[in-house]
Amino acid sequence: MRTAIFADLHDNYAALTAVLDDAAAHKADRMIFLGDAGHSPRILAALQVRKLACVFGNWEVSGLRRWNENLAAWVGAWPAMIREHGVVYCHATPDMPAALVTASATAAWMKPGASWSAIFPRLHQNMDAVWNALAWMETSGVTVAFHGHTHVQMVWVWEMTTNRLRSYTNLAQVRLTPGTRMIVGVGSAGAPEDGNAPRYALFDDVANVVILRRLEDKAL
Repeated sequence: MRTAIFADLHDNYAALTAVLDDAAAHKADRMIFLGDAGHSPRILAALQVRKLACVFGNWEVSGLRRWNENLAAWVGAWPAMIREHGVVYCHATPDMPAALVTASATAAWMKPGASWSAIFPRLHQNMDAVWNALAWMETSGVTVAFHGHTHVQMVWVWEMTTNRLRSYTNLAQVRLTPGTRMIVGVGSAGAPEDGNAPRYALFDDVANVVILRRLEDKAL
């Protein structure tokens, strides 16, 4: 199966259309959205009508009370992660408190003055969070984790036998290999910080290849 994974639209409807069209052209079988759609009901309605699988980001938690009853109920049920066959899809990190299973649960849990960065760390700026994520993957039997939130396409590869951790940017694709665990930042579709074009990833779980897409012809 080929899965298109995108994140961080931030109200950019043109970016959503560009990613959907590119994923279809590359024969994606399904799409997963990793949170931070924005505050526009139009963006959320577009995701809802397409019945896309979604996980919540910090924007969904902070904006939950802004939307009408229908959208709030739908977004409130978004999970913290999707997990299947040794792969997880999440917004910032798979290493989330167990109680924060949905956007609604997280909104109820957050208190004034609570640290958003503790729940949604930026992995490219926080090595402790990277190692915590890898430790969670090791104990959970997860081989690869896809995330958004950082607005940067970046891949971490941990070689378990040597305990060596490498990070990569500007990759076109990377292959999953035995004896490694991988964290893939899919980049931002709507507000990238590593260029001016939408970013997303394609995951082929038969070929065990992750393709990092940069839609340079769709500059924002």
